[in-house]
Amino acid sequence: MHLVRHVAPLDLRAVGAYLGIVLQLLGALLLVPLLVALLFGELAQAALFGAAAVGALLLGRLGTARARGRALPPLELREAFVVTALAYPAFGLVGAVPFLAETTFLNAFFESMSGFTTTGLSVLELGGDGLPRSLAFFRAYAQWIGGAGIVVLSLAVLLRSGPAAFRLYASEYGQENLAGSVVATARVVLGVYGALTALGFLAYVAVGMAPWDALLHALATLSTGGFSPYAESVGHFSQRPFVAWAVALLMLLGAVNFPLYHRVRREGLGPVLSDVQLRALLLVAAAGALALWGVAGWRVGELPASVFHATSALTTAGFQLSDPATWPEGSTPWIIGLMVLGGSAGSTAGGLKLFRLILLFKLAHRLVIRALLPEEAKVPVKLQGVAVPDRELELVAGFFVLYMGWLAVSTLLLGLAGFPLEKALFESASALGTVGLSIGVASPELVWWAKLVLILNMWAGRLEILPVLVALHPGAWRRRA
Repeated sequence: MHLVRHVAPLDLRAVGAYLGIVLQLLGALLLVPLLVALLFGELAQAALFGAAAVGALLLGRLGTARARGRALPPLELREAFVVTALAYPAFGLVGAVPFLAETTFLNAFFESMSGFTTTGLSVLELGGDGLPRSLAFFRAYAQWIGGAGIVVLSLAVLLRSGPAAFRLYASEYGQENLAGSVVATARVVLGVYGALTALGFLAYVAVGMAPWDALLHALATLSTGGFSPYAESVGHFSQRPFVAWAVALLMLLGAVNFPLYHRVRREGLGPVLSDVQLRALLLVAAAGALALWGVAGWRVGELPASVFHATSALTTAGFQLSDPATWPEGSTPWIIGLMVLGGSAGSTAGGLKLFRLILLFKLAHRLVIRALLPEEAKVPVKLQGVAVPDRELELVAGFFVLYMGWLAVSTLLLGLAGFPLEKALFESASALGTVGLSIGVASPELVWWAKLVLILNMWAGRLEILPVLVALHPGAWRRRA
């Protein structure tokens, strides 16, 4: 603990300024569901969206007040982590306002965080007439915003290139620079994301969805969020079998490394055919589908559902054709494993990410090989022909330990709420992987502190834990000497 004395305190002016910028962006983004509410004549919802938008703008202006008229303060990596970490609960709190006409504040905050973290767990009742149309739109729209990345959106719309922009981008999305500057790279990623969303909308209309349903599901699919306006999720469209196949395909597209699409446009199909993450994604999805099909008894009629649910769990989208509580006995462990693995790095998917799994296997292989070679032999770990520094391997191994430890603790906490271990593990893995499949734990009746456990899981899972731990560490908030 003595090392905490050497931790440099946060520059609170920088944190406030950049968080203020992000909140001002939210205020602008909330104008879209406000217009939707007015379009459908939902005046009460329009008032709530208006209040949320004004509140976000005022809080944002307050955050940037000390930096007004001056250059933005420099942003170190620790401040970038904190800004990124705080952006999601800030969005969640503001986004809770439109839900207050339908439920309690805690449930509203849960729903909002589930949206912005692209999780898709819900504590709202969707039976009967469902939600107001503007609120149904907002749930999908929040997932689309969260999938784009709150910080990436801010970079593309509001900020200039520079060291601060790079640190914010890296804390949210990784360090791959595609277009010469971080802001240009963020715009490239958002361009790909928008194009895929438009493609999803057209595909859904083509397979028989009404335009309104197509819009909501396209927003929630490419973000691998999984919110549907229907309690049955994609099962609502059981009379249109091509809908499920279209959703499965688009879930896979959302779980592919987004920079890969940009490289395909510039370099052709070569990068796709050689990308190790994409091949792993397809291989694991196929293996998961076969496992679920085997659990279902190899019945031909169960194959489409097995493919769909394996894809939904692995891509962390969380759409479903039927209630997971009714799935064949023995399918739960396979679904949990797929939810923990997750999709590709650089995509909207959650989970451990497949590239980390690949590196962990390579690291284990190196440990065995080094035992067979002379002590001075060097055995590099390579990914797609590039040697991975030992520092990166340490980070991968450390993240794996953090992730599994967080999953274990949250599972035990849900167990204390009275749920069997399998159910607690399923729900914890779903929340931490930002998946959204539920086996009955997430509900309006869930005890308040268990809802907070799931909210923490969603928050940590969306940001891959480290920024959240940095933001929560007491040493980061010490007063300057």
